[in-house]
Amino acid sequence: MYSDSNKNQLIECIKTLSSEAIHMLLTLALRMIDVENITITICPYCGSEEIVRNGKKCGKQRFLCKSCKRTFVTTTHTILSMSHSPASIWREVVSDTLQGHAIDYTAERLGLSHPCIFGMRHKFLLALQDLIAADPVLLNQVAELDETFVLDCFKGKELSSEINRPARKHGAKAQKRGISNEYICINTGVQRNGGVVAEATNRAKPDKSELTQVYEGHLQDSCLVLCDGLKSYNVLKEIAKCSIQDIATVCKEEENFYHLNTVNNFHSFIKGRYDFYRGVATKYLNRYVTLFTLAWQQSGTILADLCSKLFTPSTTNYFYGNQGVKKERLLII
Repeated sequence: MYSDSNKNQLIECIKTLSSEAIHMLLTLALRMIDVENITITICPYCGSEEIVRNGKKCGKQRFLCKSCKRTFVTTTHTILSMSHSPASIWREVVSDTLQGHAIDYTAERLGLSHPCIFGMRHKFLLALQDLIAADPVLLNQVAELDETFVLDCFKGKELSSEINRPARKHGAKAQKRGISNEYICINTGVQRNGGVVAEATNRAKPDKSELTQVYEGHLQDSCLVLCDGLKSYNVLKEIAKCSIQDIATVCKEEENFYHLNTVNNFHSFIKGRYDFYRGVATKYLNRYVTLFTLAWQQSGTILADLCSKLFTPSTTNYFYGNQGVKKERLLII
């Protein structure tokens, strides 16, 4: 048992460390937490607290719900369900994904195959989309809205006859100059010192219906929307009582406030990750866009919170099988 003097001495030692060293220490401490022995308090199927232990299944504690009479284990409805990898491996996959590491890097570091890490990463991305959808971002105060464009990508399959261009190497440039049908539009809205909303929609500038699809339910009344003057943004007045300001019409004295620097910074982050990956398969683009919104804001501080939510059984099912990875929520353009 440590005494108070020992604890105080440890605190004083920690105070002398740099912020990088403290972050590393916290990361190591989180990895030592035994997240696999989570205390189950509710039934993941009906939410009842009337549960009792009911033997073992595959080495895991099994429970019985007295209300719905269903049995479950400690990984039911979590991304750990039906997985041969322990929570410690999943934590490493989640951490590497947030930090933007390549799949091959994670596979080599953990001693697993590329297909295994690919499946784990996409199961995490699908669960992440569910997590964000359950608590949607609401842009308020001052929000900057703009679009960015990334090259389409067909990793993992041959180009179909419907794609009217020759195949290009990963990381190559577009065949045509300017914005063409080779680019995918990502609509982005960033609240200053707040949340982010982003979604890929089509191959051109967004129209009113697409902007409604992206931002409906994500704009608070009285929000000041800053944009670049695209007329389609006027539809936002119909889905929220917000005011819209075209930054091109403001005078020089007001440029310190009316700007799109925050959203442009987010665009630079997206393109940096996109270039590092040498493109992201277009059908998976919205999964990665959700990841980018979180990683850009607070990648160094959300690991523990994400793992707690996705590894703990709840009435929300975060489990996706291999077929879900191939078929769920693909971007079809």
